[in-house]
Amino acid sequence: VSSNSTDSSFNLLLSTDMFVQPKFAFGSNRSERLRSEGGLLLQPFFDQNNNGILDNGEDIYTEEFDLLFLLNNQPISRFGNFDATRTNEGLFFRLAPDLYRLDVDPAGAPIGWQTLQSSYGVEVVAGSFTPISIPLTPSYILAGQVLDQEGNPVGGARVEAIPLNEGGKRVLSVTNGAGIYYLEGLQIGQFNLLVNGESSQPNLIEIKQDQDPEQIIELNLEVN
Repeated sequence: VSSNSTDSSFNLLLSTDMFVQPKFAFGSNRSERLRSEGGLLLQPFFDQNNNGILDNGEDIYTEEFDLLFLLNNQPISRFGNFDATRTNEGLFFRLAPDLYRLDVDPAGAPIGWQTLQSSYGVEVVAGSFTPISIPLTPSYILAGQVLDQEGNPVGGARVEAIPLNEGGKRVLSVTNGAGIYYLEGLQIGQFNLLVNGESSQPNLIEIKQDQDPEQIIELNLEVN
């Protein structure tokens, strides 16, 4: 590329010394594709330290991506001329330049993990991949049965997990006819357990990072 060149455009020819990769010739289909197409680089990663940043040693999740992502309200694998490549850096999706809505389906996340942000507005520009980091944070489930003082299941009871740590999220469930409750999306920390606004037994649980993602705990109504 010369500063005194009179040409309005130039062609960059790239090849390896051993010719492992084919050359790009001006006007070829592959060269035209580079100028007209772009894509997304999706990086759903296991955010072990919960800082929202992809750090060294944190793995990228590349399985079941067609269940995890929606593009413009449809499964990403069914969108247009779908083309995806898995690498250690993430998931590369070739897309035409445009504005897109990217949604993350919580049901597609790996067991024991969840995403804090459910939708993104993304722009794909020609000739490059737009990177999007998607932290997956630990998520725990507490389930079981609510029993009254005679040991009978209590249907229609409101079960709440109230976080003791500041900034925690309250989680609510209503038991079915068999008294079964299901609290999901719990974070690491301590929680008070309430049934219909009253303390239960047990009334305090602690979620730890190294425990199983799902716990089964029977809740008993306290004697007034």
